[in-house]
Amino acid sequence: MKICPKCNAQNGNTAPVCKHCGANLNETPDVEISSEPEEKTPYNLNLSILFLALSFAVSTIKMLFKDAETEVVFPAAYFICVGLGIVFLILGLFCMRGLLKAKPVPGKGIFVIMMAIVVITLLIFDITMITDYI
Repeated sequence: MKICPKCNAQNGNTAPVCKHCGANLNETPDVEISSEPEEKTPYNLNLSILFLALSFAVSTIKMLFKDAETEVVFPAAYFICVGLGIVFLILGLFCMRGLLKAKPVPGKGIFVIMMAIVVITLLIFDITMITDYI
């Protein structure tokens, strides 16, 4: 495929002149158009946001299983919520792998990093609370 140096139009390999502007194409080199897909990023920010939001939601829902004096009313449900929060956090962090290697880090990536820090802080608090009940 020949690319016109004046109008950048694509022409056939055997075309002597550009079909759009009439410029001479005999001096232009052939250009191969690559059909390879673009390199896919190793991270998926949308999935990461989903899993981190689920982890945050499960971490806040666990508060429904406590009464006013901060005693755990349903310990099994409380522990399940903390466990699910940890699972969703791990899945969210797995979807973020390779994000910090991106130059520059996308704006959505910075949001995901901040969201992960908040969820990690909540889960650390939850784990310290669990040790009080064990």
